[in-house]
Amino acid sequence: MKFPLAARCYIGLIAICSIQSNAFSLNSNMRRNNLLKMSISPLEETTSQGGRSLDEIAKELATGRVLESGPVVDFEGTKDDTSKAERALAAARKAYLANPTAHVSTSKRLMGINDDVVKEVGREIGNDADPKMVQIAAAYLRSKAPKGYFAESTKQNTSAAYLSSLKSDDENTDFTQQQIEEASKLLKNAYLESGEVTEAFAKTFYLGTQLMPEDARQAIWAVYVWCRRTDEIVDAPRKPTDPDMLQDLSQWEVRLERLFTHGEVIDVLDLPLLDIRIKYPNLSIQPFLDMIRGMLMDIPDLGQDRYDTWEQLHLYCYRVAGTVGLMSMPVFGTAPGYTYDIAK
Repeated sequence: MKFPLAARCYIGLIAICSIQSNAFSLNSNMRRNNLLKMSISPLEETTSQGGRSLDEIAKELATGRVLESGPVVDFEGTKDDTSKAERALAAARKAYLANPTAHVSTSKRLMGINDDVVKEVGREIGNDADPKMVQIAAAYLRSKAPKGYFAESTKQNTSAAYLSSLKSDDENTDFTQQQIEEASKLLKNAYLESGEVTEAFAKTFYLGTQLMPEDARQAIWAVYVWCRRTDEIVDAPRKPTDPDMLQDLSQWEVRLERLFTHGEVIDVLDLPLLDIRIKYPNLSIQPFLDMIRGMLMDIPDLGQDRYDTWEQLHLYCYRVAGTVGLMSMPVFGTAPGYTYDIAK
C-alpha cells in the first residue's frame, strides 16, 4: 500500500490524519526503476517486499528513541546512511553540488509544480513573479530577522541569485518604500497561491484552516505547499526529457537546507516558508528532512511496499504524516504543562 502525500495534522485541533493517494503511470514507474538501477550498485541482500533489505530496516528501527520509558518510539532524525536509498540520494546530491548549473531545469514552471498541480488549481502557479523581485523580497524578510539568525553564505554553498541579493541584506535598512510595498505584495500573493494549492488538493483541510488566525492559517498553507511540492517531485509522471527524480529530490533537499541555514530562496513559493522560518524560531528543519526520507520509502527498488511489523509501519507513518504535526507544532504551540517531547 502506498500513501504518497499523507496526513495534514492539526496539533490540538484535529486528531485524525488524512492520507491522500495519487495515481501515477506504469510507464513512469518503469522508467524510474531503470534510472534507479543505473544510479547505484545493488548489494547482495535479502529484501522485504521492496527495495529495502531486512538489515536496512532493522538498523533504522534500532536508532529510534523510547520516550519516558514507554512503548512510544521517537524516529525523528532516524536514517541509515549505508542503505541503498541513502546512497542513491547521496550520489545524486554529490553530482548536483559538483555542477549545479548542469542541473538547472529548462521548464518555466517551479519545481514541484507540474501538469497535475496546474490541472487541480485551474491555472499556472508562481511563474509570473519577477525573479529579481523575489530576491529583493527575500532580502527584506531576512533583514527583519534578528542579527545572526541566518549563517553567512559563500559562493561555494549557495546560488548566484541569492548572492546577488546580499548587498541589500548587508545594508539591512536600505530598502525603498516602493521595494517594501512590492515585497509585501509579492509575499501576500505567494501566501494566497499557497492557499489555492491547499484548497485544490485538500478541500476539507483547507476549510479547517479558515477557522485559524491569519498568521497560523498562512503558515499552515506554507507547510502544506512545501509537502505538496515534495510529493509531486517523487510521484508525478515524468517525461523522457525530464531530469532524474533523485536528481530533483537531492536538489530539493539542498534548497531546504539553504533556506533554513542562510535564508536563501529560489522561487516565489519559497517566500512563505522563509517568512514562517523567521516568525517561528522553533520551527525545525528535521521534520522536513524526515519527510523526504518518507518519500524515499515509496520509491520502487529503494523503498518498501509492505510493512511486516508495527514498528516498520510506525516509522513510515511518522515520516509521511507525523512530520506534518511536528512542522505545525511551532505554529499551534502546546497545551500548558506539555513539553515538546510529550506533545510529540
